[in-house]
Amino acid sequence: MGIKDILVHLGAGGSAESANALALTLAERAGARVTAAAVVFDFPYPAPEPTSTTPDWGFIDYEAFAKIRETRRRDAEKSYEAFASSAPNQAEMEFVLIQAFREKARDDFARLARHFDFLVIAAGGDWNAAEPDGGEDRADLISSALFGSGRPLFIVPPAPAAGARLDKALVCWDGGAQAARALAESLPLLAGAREVEVTCVTGEGESSKKLPGFGITRHLARHGIAATLREIAASNDVGSTILDHAREIGADFLVMGGYGHWRVTELILGGATRTILAASPIPVFMAH
Repeated sequence: MGIKDILVHLGAGGSAESANALALTLAERAGARVTAAAVVFDFPYPAPEPTSTTPDWGFIDYEAFAKIRETRRRDAEKSYEAFASSAPNQAEMEFVLIQAFREKARDDFARLARHFDFLVIAAGGDWNAAEPDGGEDRADLISSALFGSGRPLFIVPPAPAAGARLDKALVCWDGGAQAARALAESLPLLAGAREVEVTCVTGEGESSKKLPGFGITRHLARHGIAATLREIAASNDVGSTILDHAREIGADFLVMGGYGHWRVTELILGGATRTILAASPIPVFMAH
């Protein structure tokens, strides 16, 4: 199964430009359609039930907020026009605007992503901060899509145009369900890469015979993907170990499972997932 339908989050800034470039590169290679989604969080939140400590919402200038809403909508449309103008002439493009209060917009975005092969989105937020979104809207959208869409994400850090290269893939494999999901979803990308390395991070006392990577490289070979297997010794921080190895071999992108879960409205990320989301210098294809 190939790549036919790509969703890209239409953001702003250097990392968003890199995400846009990657989405267009993939679409051009695969002949896929690109849908650009702009997400605008409305303000203020709906008025709470009045108490002795809440402000008097009757003094809020709703006309001013309506103007802000309209300005944000126009800005999103202009961003799409700029994005579409940078696309190849033959590219099939579409625009979707999601504008709602934060929780609804976040959920609508995750539901929208279910209708595509995967989502391309710029990295964002301080994933090592006490607050899961670190004050960044994109991190809120990433976490919602990762755990709520059922679809994989291509998370793209700020990088020059050359960052759209996808020639060398590093697949993080531990034999778990999340890794298997990410691998299965990434097969079209791996088939187009020139080099694929499956990396198993080993703990103290583990041997090659116990590693599940040998079986998975045979599986990839049956899909016409020639992959090499490598063991690397784990440090105290598995995420940093993986990123250091990716730099060492010159990987263009990572494939890995996204470990974590939601607890009420709080995102609880696994340690390696959090480290890689916070610090990866290359795009990360992640599935949960």
